[in-house]
Amino acid sequence: MRPDNHFTRWVLLAALLGAGVGGCGNKEGASGGAAPGASGAPSAAAPASTGAAAAAGGSEGAAVQPTTPPSTKSIQVSIKDLQLFHPYSSERAMPSVRDNGSFSTRDQNSAYGLGIIIEATNDTGEVLSDAWFEGSLRFVNGDREVECKFSPDSVGDLYNTTYTLHFNNVPDDAKADPFTGEKPSAWRNESSSTNESVWRPGEKIRLVSRKNECESIVIADMPPSQIRGRIVVKANKVFVKSYASVFDESAFDLALVGDSVRIRDKASGHVAFVPVREEADGNRSARYNVLTMTAAKDASKDAPSVPLSHLELRYPIRYTRADILESPPLEFDLPPPSMTMQMVKLPSGELVHASGNVLVYVKENKVVYQDMAKAKLSLLGVSREDVPGSMPAVTFTKNELSGSVKSATLTDHVDDSALSKGQRKLSVTWNLHLQGDGIDRRLRVPFDIASSEYEKAAADLQRVDGGDAAAVAEAKGAEAKAKAAKSAAETKYKSGLKGEREKLAKAFSCAEVKIATNRGTKSPSNGKAVGEACKALVTGSDDLEVTITYTLDRYEIPVALVYSLGGDFTWNPIASAPLLRLDAR
Repeated sequence: MRPDNHFTRWVLLAALLGAGVGGCGNKEGASGGAAPGASGAPSAAAPASTGAAAAAGGSEGAAVQPTTPPSTKSIQVSIKDLQLFHPYSSERAMPSVRDNGSFSTRDQNSAYGLGIIIEATNDTGEVLSDAWFEGSLRFVNGDREVECKFSPDSVGDLYNTTYTLHFNNVPDDAKADPFTGEKPSAWRNESSSTNESVWRPGEKIRLVSRKNECESIVIADMPPSQIRGRIVVKANKVFVKSYASVFDESAFDLALVGDSVRIRDKASGHVAFVPVREEADGNRSARYNVLTMTAAKDASKDAPSVPLSHLELRYPIRYTRADILESPPLEFDLPPPSMTMQMVKLPSGELVHASGNVLVYVKENKVVYQDMAKAKLSLLGVSREDVPGSMPAVTFTKNELSGSVKSATLTDHVDDSALSKGQRKLSVTWNLHLQGDGIDRRLRVPFDIASSEYEKAAADLQRVDGGDAAAVAEAKGAEAKAKAAKSAAETKYKSGLKGEREKLAKAFSCAEVKIATNRGTKSPSNGKAVGEACKALVTGSDDLEVTITYTLDRYEIPVALVYSLGGDFTWNPIASAPLLRLDAR
């Protein structure tokens, strides 16, 4: 008889040992599952009722896309969504595991995190229960490695949670929820259903993990050259004979070890540890799990263990691991630039910058920061590119004003005493050129015309001088009028020359050139000094070199220069391989 999961919550199964080995802590063979944890972590008997099992170790081989080796009789697994949460993500958004168009979000966290939705189909031919998965994400660089283990999160209602959601067909005429207006989801929590809580052949389930603290942002100092993931989905057979409550020395090695009894099956080598006394919780008082036990021989009170000849437990336990089925490992690679900066394609076809799950791009003349999930993107399968190997050219032209970025360099705090520890300085040097001759030629046109008219009028006066009085008077009037027009045009030309230079210089306001990073948009740290320096374009300089600086966080990555050019919003990307490098000396 299969006991209720409630009876197995206190079971702590040790790692699978080889036959004849009397210790614990050895790794299981390839056919076994990972050792379940203590109460509050999933055991072989009830992984979906008591928590997530310890994650399996990574594999040296990894596919570019997640793959499950073909099998005619196994648990088939696929990844429906995957997000690598960046520490700068403000929402850490992820599509709902119920696939109903909504999103789940969590607060910003200072560590990387993994969000994953797994879909599994029971093709084993067995009726299964209590499915869970064991996963790992490995950050590798040569012989250096950091491993992040993850396991299923609980889903469901406040008083009815589970690790799995079962797929149900939703009729086309299904009525929407009267309060939310949403149609019923195909993915349902059936843990409370006696008939439907098991996982029958051919049925699909979903599991989700929202690991909040995979690894600190400090891991970017490594930096990883490979990011490899591995997932194995496991479940228990329902129809098995693996429960017992009475044990004797003929078939088992029994011992009292500290506050637990150790049960080792002599035939299989499987080991189980059962606490002698179960601690109290909010629903019940403390009680003893062991009803009776008989010492095989005398032992001192200081002995590390006391051999037993007979043991009887309050409830039967599942003490073997032969009834656990698991999927072939599903392995996948993530591009290392996804931790820092890469380019990904939106559904619209536009390539935008992405840092982890944070998208940085322009929409309606504004810098937008959006989670990849809300743009309907999953890190696996997304069309991507690396950022350029060198910084893209940044240039502009506005009438007679032109500018270009000569260089952009990052300086670490250890090289600049003006920076606080953990800060970096981005220095962007601009070459600005104002075509003074062009402005002069353009503004002189009316003055040159007026001068020409005056010269003509003066010549006409000279030609009729001494002749007919009426003709002379008319010529003098024309000459005086042309002279006044010339004088007015000259005044306008001279006064307008400075104003026009000032107008063009203001079309590009040096002090207001901002930098968009993967963390936000920042103004220059030397804006006042830069503003003063750029006034030289107004007072007569045609060429000017000016360096604008920005104070960045240690892990903040420059994405683009943002400024107004003659009132028009301008976005110039500068993200490139040199600006991704961290100074981790």
